[in-house]
Amino acid sequence: MKKFYAFLLLAAMAAGAMAQGFVSDGNGTVYTFNSLSQIEGTGVTLQDDGSYLVAEEFTISEGDVLQMDNNAVIKMANGVRVYINGDADFAPVDTAVVTRDVEGSNPKGFWMLGDNGNANLKNVTFEYVGVTFGGVNSSLHADNCTFYQYNGKMNSSGALGFNASCDNNIVENCYFIECDVNAIGNGATNPVGIIIRNNVFWHNVTSNRNKPQINMTVGGDYDVLIADNQVIGGQFTMSGGIALSNMMGLAHSGTNIVENNYIADNRYGITTIGGVDAIIRNNVMIDNRYETNPNNGGSCISVYDSSSESNIYIEGNWMEGGFWGITIVTGSPNVNLGKIEDPEAEDYNPGNNTFVNNGFNDAFYDLYNNGTGTVWAQGNTWNVTVQDEESIEEVIYHQVDDPTKGLVIFMPPHQEDTAVEEIEAAQQGDGLYYNLMGVPTEAPRAGGIYIHNGKKILVK
Repeated sequence: MKKFYAFLLLAAMAAGAMAQGFVSDGNGTVYTFNSLSQIEGTGVTLQDDGSYLVAEEFTISEGDVLQMDNNAVIKMANGVRVYINGDADFAPVDTAVVTRDVEGSNPKGFWMLGDNGNANLKNVTFEYVGVTFGGVNSSLHADNCTFYQYNGKMNSSGALGFNASCDNNIVENCYFIECDVNAIGNGATNPVGIIIRNNVFWHNVTSNRNKPQINMTVGGDYDVLIADNQVIGGQFTMSGGIALSNMMGLAHSGTNIVENNYIADNRYGITTIGGVDAIIRNNVMIDNRYETNPNNGGSCISVYDSSSESNIYIEGNWMEGGFWGITIVTGSPNVNLGKIEDPEAEDYNPGNNTFVNNGFNDAFYDLYNNGTGTVWAQGNTWNVTVQDEESIEEVIYHQVDDPTKGLVIFMPPHQEDTAVEEIEAAQQGDGLYYNLMGVPTEAPRAGGIYIHNGKKILVK
């Protein structure tokens, strides 16, 4: 009963916080910061320099819209948060900026948790402030936005954080730069459906907390696609690259794909935690080793699943300069990084992963199976001069080294991929870049392995 009363008290406090200041009527009105500056009690005022100061919190109710004017400059005061339960139309034709009012001020940003409110963010730079989003029937689309030095004061889930489950979210062509916490994330109990595509993540988690730059809880029937991004770390000892996690053991039937990303200079590259089904392919991971203790991190790819429910498919990745190439930390997850015996089989995987100089203390660790399950790892190029069984055994840790661990089946190693050969033959000299799925582009959209004028190249 005490817990119930405590819950009611917290709910009342939250409702009271949202009720402070101006609350729109919810009658379909479209508000701009200019129109709000002309309404008494909103806390929005027009400044002499043409910017708008938001000195107090206000609420846009469900049914109403908050619109961003073209070339607007919005300055938010310390601790201020704007609640939007309706729609956010932040899509100026040219640009707009949301920033703090004075140096040293810590505004919070925009709290968009309406169940029926959508957010369209385009051509906007958010400085020091964040966006928290989520609602049952809501979706967010962010395009060509910049999130710069988010201060982490509103939500530690990310500069763009999701606090409730929702689907059909898209984040593309955006920049996340030097944020205090991770760039994009959601809570451990609220998976979301999202596409994160063609973005640049640069030196985020400046607070050096145990967070990745992209941190997605997966579960339910929500699909997650993280593709064609650059995820560049600041060589911080606690901040990783990309994480897919299911720490609460949520039921999961969605498709989770991490592909064609360039990931460098993080504590680790890609990690999965808990029961996660994921496809990890055609990523380039370079120097993700900024962990003070190799026993605690530094993997290009790590799989941690004590529940032994994960299905992890790993194909076509370039892994270089980590403490470890791939680590299976615990449990008996189903990890497939190459199974070439039957091309017609449902679990066929050509492999095509490449390991280069992953190790420490004068030893190389391409694949470390600390779990108890069998790992298929055929068709890969290992960090040895001669790709024979005796040499490859030296860079793999498994049942041969410790009878309590699972076996790694790694022979035969890499053989020429006929799919790549077909792309090479078909695209001689046309000047386009083709990823290993055969999709063309005029220039590489991110680091990765491409076919260009009939040759396979690595773009870092």
